[in-house]
Amino acid sequence: MIYWIWLTQVSGLGPVKQKNLLKKFNSPRNIYQSSEDELIMCKGIGSKLADRIISNKSLNKANNILKKTRENNIKILTIKDPLYPDKVKEINKAPILLYYKGKLTTDSMGVAVIGARRCSKYGKKVAKEVASYLALNNITVISGMAKGIDSYAHTACLKKGGLTIAMLGNGLDICYPCEHQKLMDEIIANGAIISEYPPGTRPKSCYFPRRNLLICAWAHKILVIEAGAKSGCLITAKYGKKYGRKILAVPNNIYQSESVGSNQFIHKGADIFLKKGQL
Repeated sequence: MIYWIWLTQVSGLGPVKQKNLLKKFNSPRNIYQSSEDELIMCKGIGSKLADRIISNKSLNKANNILKKTRENNIKILTIKDPLYPDKVKEINKAPILLYYKGKLTTDSMGVAVIGARRCSKYGKKVAKEVASYLALNNITVISGMAKGIDSYAHTACLKKGGLTIAMLGNGLDICYPCEHQKLMDEIIANGAIISEYPPGTRPKSCYFPRRNLLICAWAHKILVIEAGAKSGCLITAKYGKKYGRKILAVPNNIYQSESVGSNQFIHKGADIFLKKGQL
């Protein structure tokens, strides 16, 4: 596992190039042991990047990360693990390694329920009813553990005894937002939290688009419940459209700022969500 962690920590190597390397060398250990000339022969790896890989052949950082995962009961999921969904593997920008706490099944994909942090009573009601319906029908609820729609969806699913997964934009030893510690503990006990970021990683705005990609990747369908014109969940929906996920949006008041984004998605071709049976 140490070589998997090492590979993800080499600067300049994103998921696409990491996958190219794995395709050629079969394992992170083989990549670590390869020569500069061998690396240059790999698609997308030029001399500068090959030199960077060679110059970063220290396992100290990876060892420290592995130690922190064990101290915090964090598990590691690689792209070669049977618990890593095949449909997620199809996304070229999906991470080759993920950290998680809780329990994953071989069929952990579900429906993403996302929306505004500052949601209306209407949005809250829809989120709770939808998540309850999904839980009772043994469909995993996927969301991002943010305030508002995300947290209402996770909580409603848990109350009905369902399985829910939260994708985070920080290390799993950190609860963000901090007031969701109890919710995070309940999700871990009855589902899982997942992140591509190693323990100790503080949340940053630049990490959340990657978190949103994970939400999209793990979803068969994406339901947008209230979203402002610049809402982060619109990024998730755009990823969903790009990667062939079905997008549904809840229609709402045209004068309400929290509904501008979701109404626009309907205008651009998202299915109008009218009944739970659509999920």
